[in-house]
Amino acid sequence: MARVRSAAQRAPQTVEQATALLARFADASAQIDALEAQRAASLAEINGAADACIVPLAAELKDIAKQLKPWWAASIEELTAGRRKSIELGGCTIGYRISPPKVVHEHGRDGDAALVLLGTGYADRAVRVSYALDKPGVLKLLDEQALLEGDAVPDVSIASLGFAARQVEEFFIDVIAPQPIALAAGGDVSHA
Repeated sequence: MARVRSAAQRAPQTVEQATALLARFADASAQIDALEAQRAASLAEINGAADACIVPLAAELKDIAKQLKPWWAASIEELTAGRRKSIELGGCTIGYRISPPKVVHEHGRDGDAALVLLGTGYADRAVRVSYALDKPGVLKLLDEQALLEGDAVPDVSIASLGFAARQVEEFFIDVIAPQPIALAAGGDVSHA
């Protein structure tokens, strides 16, 4: 299979050409910002309109459920002859169901409950251990060890374990916000 080459990138040849490209970059960036702001405003308007309709309906659903719960408790035997926990009625299914199982422990917090299992034969099947590298902590250790001298240097440095800080120089273009227009004495418009 033949190798396909990508088209060569055109580079400006003069400061004027670079300036024109950067002006176009700033203009396109401003257009994107305006469109993103317009999208956010439109979504906020759509969400607000939907919420205005949904909130009272959701409140109505809660109220209806509150009314039906005691009625169902009093009527379940008559409606199901004691053989079912739910029925179809009025375009809905109404009744009782068992929630999915949820682990609870008298200590409350998962971490405390996991500690109870650590010394038992259940730990390998019921306790999950996960580790994550604390990258800001490693960077801090690298900085600290770079400053240490003599007896303060630990036996094993973090750098000797293969860790290093890496920074690369990256090309960037940041759009500079335009300066506000100020009126000069006499009503002439000038850029500040």
